[in-house]
Amino acid sequence: MKRKSRRAVLRVAAATQLLLAAADAVAVPSGDPKLDRAIRKANSDYVEAMKTGDAAAIAAPYTDDAVFVGIDGACTRGRAEIEKMYRARFERSGLAKSTRINSRRVVVDGNLAYESGSGEIGRLREGKLSTDSARFLTVWQRQGDGEWKILRNVVLP
Repeated sequence: MKRKSRRAVLRVAAATQLLLAAADAVAVPSGDPKLDRAIRKANSDYVEAMKTGDAAAIAAPYTDDAVFVGIDGACTRGRAEIEKMYRARFERSGLAKSTRINSRRVVVDGNLAYESGSGEIGRLREGKLSTDSARFLTVWQRQGDGEWKILRNVVLP
């Protein structure tokens, strides 16, 4: 009886380790606390702002000369223009009913960092929830004060 119990405990422990390893692979910290904080804040603010229509909050983490490349390849240059683009998008498409960001990997290379992952936006269309998903690559740049801002953001199919 004790032998079966011990095996069960070992199986549960092994399964837990596998789950924790999988969870770590999804959102591995970069090793730079300021970068990790900036990514968490920007992604959290984005999720909320998509539901409230706050284009300024979405554009806030971008550098003044940032470039946003949409899924259609259209480039928007500069934080002010990125904010304007999101404002127009909200007017055209409405607010999101649900939003999710999965930051899967962050690689730091000097004063640049590369965040990749995927996201989903759910909107009501003709009374039904429709979800669009895409992958992304965000290039973060360390600023003179040590804080991190988005330099490039590319949405991929």
